[in-house]
Amino acid sequence: MKKEKALSRKWKQKPGGCKTAAAAVAVLLVLSLLTGCSRERMETRREIERIREAAESVAEDRAAAHILEKYGIEAKAEGYWVQAYNDFFAPSVNSNVVVFMEHGDRKFCVGIDVDDETVLWDNYQREEIDSVLQGYLTETYRLPPAYRAETVFRLKDAPNYSVAAPSEWREKGYDHANMVDFYFDGQPAEELLARMEYLEFHDSWLSMEQSLATVVFDAEDWPICEGGYMEWNLRLYASPEAEFVDLSTGYPDIGGFPYFREWKRTCLRDKGTEGQEMSDEFFAFQSLETEGITITSRLPYKIEDIIGISEGEEQWEVSRGEGRIEAYRLVSDIFEVTENAVDSNYATAIHVSADFAAQYEGPLYILRRKMEEGHSAETGKVEIVKQIFSQEELDALPGESRRDYKIYSNGTYGMSAGYQYVIAEKIREEGKGRWAFRMR
Repeated sequence: MKKEKALSRKWKQKPGGCKTAAAAVAVLLVLSLLTGCSRERMETRREIERIREAAESVAEDRAAAHILEKYGIEAKAEGYWVQAYNDFFAPSVNSNVVVFMEHGDRKFCVGIDVDDETVLWDNYQREEIDSVLQGYLTETYRLPPAYRAETVFRLKDAPNYSVAAPSEWREKGYDHANMVDFYFDGQPAEELLARMEYLEFHDSWLSMEQSLATVVFDAEDWPICEGGYMEWNLRLYASPEAEFVDLSTGYPDIGGFPYFREWKRTCLRDKGTEGQEMSDEFFAFQSLETEGITITSRLPYKIEDIIGISEGEEQWEVSRGEGRIEAYRLVSDIFEVTENAVDSNYATAIHVSADFAAQYEGPLYILRRKMEEGHSAETGKVEIVKQIFSQEELDALPGESRRDYKIYSNGTYGMSAGYQYVIAEKIREEGKGRWAFRMR
């Protein structure tokens, strides 16, 4: 009997023994997975490095030889961009390389595959191809010549190039869109369209008697390739500064609201045997202007239904924390947004013109005050949402950023329901034993 008890004690599990063993097995599994992942990652890194080394040795020469043979011109290679990248979470092994070329005043791109000498693409003839496609659009729908026009397309068997080139090359004027593997020799638009699986038109006008709402797109008018996708973006502006805001292919940025009048976007998908699917959107922009301040709204709301204008108050106070109180003198009426946007995008924007801001020596500010439920608006918290810089401050910004900042940010702010907005200048700061005054 003692022997049996001894054996029983010998084989009895220690408390938590099963859990300990399971944990040990789990650790071994994780280690084996990590070892496998590490090995796979090392192989991926070696492959990406091989592609980079190959690009360094062949990309520019092969691109220059391609342009010489195809067009009979000697173009200069300014650099290249390897599509493969070594991201920790999602590395990409891609043998495509974009070479940035220049000939005379024309900047263009050539695409090569470092592993396949037969893969060669370029957009040297982009302007010629764009002109034919744009002409077809204008003629089909009887549109006047556009103030600004752009076409973006992708051929059926185009290499998988990344969407956007690095900013350093975009700033130099390079764009690798619309690359083709054929020589354009005056082929008609129908023949060009038959080669494509993706196509976008972007056309903008400064003034046009015809409303964009009357432009009707009919799928039967277009030779659509099987499985293809087409998109029309038509925009009507009130100012030449539209060129600086006509950049987005989606919803317009709030910085562009002062310049928009109409915007129409139509998309057509050919889903093969499932048929064709079309979506259509149209927005009109209504503006209310008062002494250099513009309130712009997007349908379906009428601007008089969502903007209430009141006056009578002389100043608002802003709490900056730690006992600091700033007083601001109102230099505009109070603008009140009473309706919510119909979607997640801003339906209303306020814009302060440079001429209005120039009337004041110091900077102006856009303030807002939340209208609390059950209380008067005067008791709501006041916030500073935007400082409006003077022309001198804008001029001090470097190069292109000055233009972009002026158009997208300075003096423009999206307005939300439940708030009142006003333009003001700082006149007093109180706190920690000191006062500061600004006199007119």
